[in-house]
Amino acid sequence: MFKFKGDMKPIIKHLNKTQKKQIPYAAAQAINSTLFDVMKAEKAQMPEKLDRPTPFTMKAFRINKAKKTELVGDIHITRERWKYLKYQVEGGTRTGNIGVPTRNAKLNKYGNIPMRRKGLIKKKNQFISKIGNVAGVWERSKSGTKLIVAFEPSVSYEPRFPFHKIAKGVARKKFQRNFKRSLSRAIASAR
Repeated sequence: MFKFKGDMKPIIKHLNKTQKKQIPYAAAQAINSTLFDVMKAEKAQMPEKLDRPTPFTMKAFRINKAKKTELVGDIHITRERWKYLKYQVEGGTRTGNIGVPTRNAKLNKYGNIPMRRKGLIKKKNQFISKIGNVAGVWERSKSGTKLIVAFEPSVSYEPRFPFHKIAKGVARKKFQRNFKRSLSRAIASAR
């Protein structure tokens, strides 16, 4: 989750009383515009930082909008996508029997095992076993047995997607401009 505070003091110090009444509405609009700017930047950076993210992954971001009565908004990664994206954002080690595709695995255009949710065994000639010291999904063929997916007890990740850095940079760059624009519109439509 990313939250930010914008400095509105330089903009509002020259306003009269009537104009100042528009500040909560303008601030909420500016926060929301900035959050959508952040989301746009995050989506643009995702294919640059991650290897072929799926359409599901590209839809990872959600926004909780600010209201004029509550000048707080946030952008976050949805819970079900955070389960795997946290390793790209924060790094860390995943533990358990983690299936890692080998060069023998047939992968989809995103570099993933197709229909993985339905299981790792895709053909009748595939089986799960430990051969030698290697546990995984194996495939029998006329030429022998080959490893398709290896089971690793843990996999370590380095952070690759700077979610917070992107958000901070965009918020710093866009908030004051968004606030000025929102305040101008609010003052123009004020009664």
